[in-house]
Amino acid sequence: MLESDRNYFIKEIGDLKDFVTVSYVIIDDIYQEVTPTHIKNRCNINTSKMSDSEIITLSIVAKLLTIDSENAWFGFCNKNMRDLFPRL
Repeated sequence: MLESDRNYFIKEIGDLKDFVTVSYVIIDDIYQEVTPTHIKNRCNINTSKMSDSEIITLSIVAKLLTIDSENAWFGFCNKNMRDLFPRL
C-alpha cells in the first residue's frame, strides 16, 4: 500500500478544471514517489511534449468521466484546457 505523509485538503471543486488540477497534483506526487529513476530519466524524455503525469491525469479523468473516444476527449481538452496543458 502506498503511504504518504502529504495531506490533501480540498474544500470545494467548482468545475472540471478544478477537478483536473486537483487530480494532476495528486497523480504527480504519486508518480514522483513510485516511478523508478530509469523511467523518469529515460532517453526520450527531453523530446516529450507533455509530462508523464499530464498524460496519466488526462487518461484517468477521461475514464472517470466515462469518455470512450480518445479523439473526442483530445478535442475537448485541446479546446477547453489549453491553459492547463499548453503543450497539448
